[in-house]
Amino acid sequence: MLAVLKKNKKIILFFIFCYITIFCFNFFKNIDLDILWNYGFSKNVSDGLIMYKDFNMVITPLYPLLTGLFMKIFGTNMIIFYLINTFYALFILVIVYKLDKKIIFPFFIYFLFESAPGYNTLSILYVFLLIYLEKNNKSDYLIGFIISLAFLTKSSIGLFLALPTLYYIKKPKKILKRLIPFIITNLIVIGYLYLNNALYDYINYTFLGLLDFQNGNGNFNIITILIILIVIYLIREYLKTKNKELLYILAFQIMAYPLFNISHALIAFTPVIYYLLKKYQKLNEIIIKNAPLFILIPIISLIINYYICQPTYDNNLFKYRYLQKEYRNDIEALENYFHGNYDNVYFFMMEAYLYKLTLDIPINEYDLTLKGNLGYNGESEMINKIKNLDDGSIIITSAIFQESKSSIVKTQASKKVYNFITENYNQIGQFHKFKMYVKW
Repeated sequence: MLAVLKKNKKIILFFIFCYITIFCFNFFKNIDLDILWNYGFSKNVSDGLIMYKDFNMVITPLYPLLTGLFMKIFGTNMIIFYLINTFYALFILVIVYKLDKKIIFPFFIYFLFESAPGYNTLSILYVFLLIYLEKNNKSDYLIGFIISLAFLTKSSIGLFLALPTLYYIKKPKKILKRLIPFIITNLIVIGYLYLNNALYDYINYTFLGLLDFQNGNGNFNIITILIILIVIYLIREYLKTKNKELLYILAFQIMAYPLFNISHALIAFTPVIYYLLKKYQKLNEIIIKNAPLFILIPIISLIINYYICQPTYDNNLFKYRYLQKEYRNDIEALENYFHGNYDNVYFFMMEAYLYKLTLDIPINEYDLTLKGNLGYNGESEMINKIKNLDDGSIIITSAIFQESKSSIVKTQASKKVYNFITENYNQIGQFHKFKMYVKW
């Protein structure tokens, strides 16, 4: 064992450096609602809530189930959440190192900026695992199992990563071997959800609601054009080289759809960067020759992040973690107004998870009223649920509904639900940035 450690001392130290850098780089940043939702889903599972039944989410269940299990064992605060997710990111680097040792350092520099905690990072892991398994002619049963994990993490990614299997259309036994673990793992999940009376909700939120998600959140912009150009490039490359890994990289571009925003596009580019670094070795050599300079990039970014985002809000959730002044003021205003009594109080706003998690208020199905996250005809169904709230229930909304002012960034908040509340219930007060309505 010691001999193995000594032999691989440099790469082990490199991966330790990567782990610490990724953790610190992501941890010392402004809080991000996407990350908070991912944390919230995982914490909900850790707290014993049933996915889709007790709270809604549009993703398939593996990420919050896996992360929630680890949080149940090690703790439910943000530090543990980031440490767990950094292991997911490190696993990606290990696989890329296995695929091509020469590109690991330049790949790490790019990946560092796309390694934020969440199910998207776990999805990146699957595409590299599949490339590695295909390259090394590993078991078709194992490949099918990884595809099933991808599907159970993000259904669209799993379905598209299954498409390269059609390469073996003339080898039905090979396809069948991949299909068997896919079916078995999904049947296990279906069984679990059925026993917990959550199967219909699972189907409704993750599949039937997809049309609403696409209609409500679709975006056509310069990023869409860029993705199309990359897809064309990858197709041309595949036709020239017949390199099977390009099929997985091509399939992964679905990550950018339908939001077509910068963050999803950069995640989709991650395996593309891997391919380009392999193809253009001179670029690798330039980066490696200037390694000290490129090492300074994440270190300087980390220092800037830390000093801009000093950890100034000290409670269980955000211990040693920065929380923006705006959100601290919001939470202070809520605490001063309600004095800890949140019975029959409902938050209908993008930041509901942030406020409720921080104030230790139980999460429920009303806390993520985003277009596309509510199942089939979800906005109308949510309005019906609001109508069935107990009389006297207090509904909190933002004073101003944040409409998107840009074609690049588009809010997912449901204006239909917001308009129903403001047009049908009496406003009984306003404080700070919040309006209060009462349901009679």
